[in-house]
Amino acid sequence: MLRIALSSILLTLTACGPTGTWSRSGASTDDHVYMAPAPQAVAKAIDWWITREYGASPSTIDIALVASLEPAGPKILELVPGARLVPMTDPAAIRVEALRLSNSHASVDLNAPRKDLPRQLLTIDMDGYLGNPWKVSGANWWRFNQKQITQVHQDLESHRGSLEEQPEAKQQESAPAESDGDS
Repeated sequence: MLRIALSSILLTLTACGPTGTWSRSGASTDDHVYMAPAPQAVAKAIDWWITREYGASPSTIDIALVASLEPAGPKILELVPGARLVPMTDPAAIRVEALRLSNSHASVDLNAPRKDLPRQLLTIDMDGYLGNPWKVSGANWWRFNQKQITQVHQDLESHRGSLEEQPEAKQQESAPAESDGDS
């Protein structure tokens, strides 16, 4: 009976965990991103990346956060020794692109610099239960071949071109028709 009661309490506590998404498109929730466990999840993801990529923490760690995560910045700085916040345009920054929390699971999207290589896009998945620290349970390393990169750039250029043509089309539509003088 005690085992059933403890299981029920554990299930209730984990089911009531924080949920939300913070990304470039904004926050999908009113939850306070600056409160636990959001900053801890971001800090763990950054720590995991630094350990994996560099082996040891550099003296200064440049971190860039999307706007919806900026309120968590001060707490993240407390949790990542030697860190400083920089703009998303900083080429040396580890860019935190998104955070997704769902009860006892977190996913953090990073866009990180690499030594002598192009930037790496990755998603770090973590699990954490009842106040235990986040534990990395997996990482997806996003890789793109040259054909995919070329296609994306072509698509962007054609989209950009169509956006530039739209104002001209609107001007032509709204211009008064000229008479040919035959009336």
